[in-house]
Amino acid sequence: MPDRADPAGTVAAHLDAWNAPEGPVRDGAVGAVYTDDVFVGEPDVAHRGHEGMSRAIAALHAQVPGAVLSRSGPIGTAQDLVTYAWTLGADGGPAVASGRDVLLLRDGRVAALYVLVDPAGDQG
Repeated sequence: MPDRADPAGTVAAHLDAWNAPEGPVRDGAVGAVYTDDVFVGEPDVAHRGHEGMSRAIAALHAQVPGAVLSRSGPIGTAQDLVTYAWTLGADGGPAVASGRDVLLLRDGRVAALYVLVDPAGDQG
């Protein structure tokens, strides 16, 4: 479970949820990592709740099959905010996208996720 005192653990649990295959492991991770009313703000769409989080993850996996999200920079924190840079690509392959996640924590879980995607050609 994410913990404000352990931002690296929060980020690792979040990335594990997004990298998990569809099924009970991903469902369990979503329930453990995110609040029931979690907000997901992506560039073109917003989702709410565990169902919305699951839809967002499934959409990424459908768009880029076999891709893995990896942290690509240091973790920054300020109070209940955690942020870091990421890359998306096949395991061990080149990045096909990069960006930054901003996580807002509440009671040790992620209450909001904002996904910022770098413009094409700026992959890390």
